[in-house]
Amino acid sequence: MPHFHVNGTHIHYHVDGDDGPAVVLIHPPFLGGRIFNYVRNNLANDHRVVTIDVRGHGHSEPGNVKLTMPLIVEDIKQVMDNLEIDEAYICGYSMGSMPVLEALITHPDRFKGGILLSGTPEIRDRRNRRIMRAADLSSRLKAKEAIVVPLALGNADSRTTFHVLHKEGMSGNNVSFREYANVCLDYSCKSRLRAIASPLLLVCGEKDETFIKYAREMDELLAVSELYAIKGADHQLPTHVPDKVCFTIRQWIAKHEDLELADTYAEREALNMELIEQGIITENELAMR
Repeated sequence: MPHFHVNGTHIHYHVDGDDGPAVVLIHPPFLGGRIFNYVRNNLANDHRVVTIDVRGHGHSEPGNVKLTMPLIVEDIKQVMDNLEIDEAYICGYSMGSMPVLEALITHPDRFKGGILLSGTPEIRDRRNRRIMRAADLSSRLKAKEAIVVPLALGNADSRTTFHVLHKEGMSGNNVSFREYANVCLDYSCKSRLRAIASPLLLVCGEKDETFIKYAREMDELLAVSELYAIKGADHQLPTHVPDKVCFTIRQWIAKHEDLELADTYAEREALNMELIEQGIITENELAMR
């Protein structure tokens, strides 16, 4: 099981694929890198995929210092350094989008672009703030089961996936759970989104009304962004619709790796038609709803 000694602790990571652009995957609180199992296996066919367990989650040790957003970003950067990855695309799921945005703001030279799956720059809605506070309380009571089981059930597409997510979640550290939850509750970078020059891909589920709203807000503020929704999907994109997620990511990265790929109107329209055929709702279609 690969680990790097990073910033005073051992961070677990996993590398899949040898060739192609590097993609770093970041999970939200209470889960671990295995939430991306389907995504990393798919993308590894033509990308170098790095999955990282945030300290105190999955198989990463918690360390002896308080978990903060800058520390999460520094851990990511140090893992990239150890793997000799100078530049990468960075992808976050749900609240894992917050370290992604912070990384793009504070280390723009290390990241070619960002990918947010059901992402947000802040937790403003009552429902998700209540969930995070309840998780904070459960971690204080050392009741990990109360946090991990609902998340594993909600994200699982099968009994096997549930057991994988549950086992990994239960490996996490109560204090780190609480600290990551509070980091996300306190975090907001909405006012700094205009400072991000790197391109961003925003993907959400058609039924995920709260996070579609967050995505639309970000799309208006970001300098370079593309927004897509997946038909019939809700919040749990990496496990419920991984093939559609990967199709969208692969096409988007290809456009940025080869700028001539969507150089003309006809080419851009052809790429949009490919997305539509896969059940992806394009930004223009979303705007008409």
